[in-house]
Amino acid sequence: MTLVSRISLSILIALAAIPAMAQASRRRAVSPTNGLGPTVKILFTVKDASNGVAVAAATVTYAGQSQITNGNGQASLNLPVGKAAVVAVDHPAFAPFTQTITAQASGTFELNLTEKASVTIKTKTNETHIVDIGTAQFANAAVFSNPVRTDKANFCKEDGTDFAPDKTEFTRILGPAVPATATQCCQFGSVMSANVEMKSGAHLKVYFKDSCSGNEVDFVGREKATGQYTYFRFTDINEIDFP
Repeated sequence: MTLVSRISLSILIALAAIPAMAQASRRRAVSPTNGLGPTVKILFTVKDASNGVAVAAATVTYAGQSQITNGNGQASLNLPVGKAAVVAVDHPAFAPFTQTITAQASGTFELNLTEKASVTIKTKTNETHIVDIGTAQFANAAVFSNPVRTDKANFCKEDGTDFAPDKTEFTRILGPAVPATATQCCQFGSVMSANVEMKSGAHLKVYFKDSCSGNEVDFVGREKATGQYTYFRFTDINEIDFP
């Protein structure tokens, strides 16, 4: 074989090896790089353990992954195959939750959460609604605007001083709220008023400062029976009992 023939044969052998090298390179490019090894996508359904109602807007996390549940309480994460994985769920209505899962193949796991203590709302129409303390909030809204929600009340006492206790400080709020004249709290007209009982033992008449601006004053929370957030006007509330 001449020198030219040997050179040509070497070039042909090198060119033939290129596709195999490229394939090996492509295989390496899709290898797992997160240290978890092979993973599988798992669908989680988050529910209220007491009644089976789906829990929307819960945050499901594992190993830096995070997804918020949809209206059906569902979210999906990638879990390692055959290895114990601690999945956590967070939602203000429920106690902190973790569950250890060993995934073998794609599938669905139910995560059942324990609710926090409940708040009972009784209306003028003799309806009773149960919401949880975690999502229960005071709210106010001006016309054509979104409600502003907060864990603290925005009241004024009869002596004109501001009073902004946290929701956890109440024993009971007695309504329905009615318009009153209280220039020490509102100089622009009437202001809504109700009575409160505090865990400190204090019994007070209070005025809703936000109503002085013409805002509607409400109480809001996630209803246990439906999983939906509901707003209740203080003018329609007979009583709110706190845990």
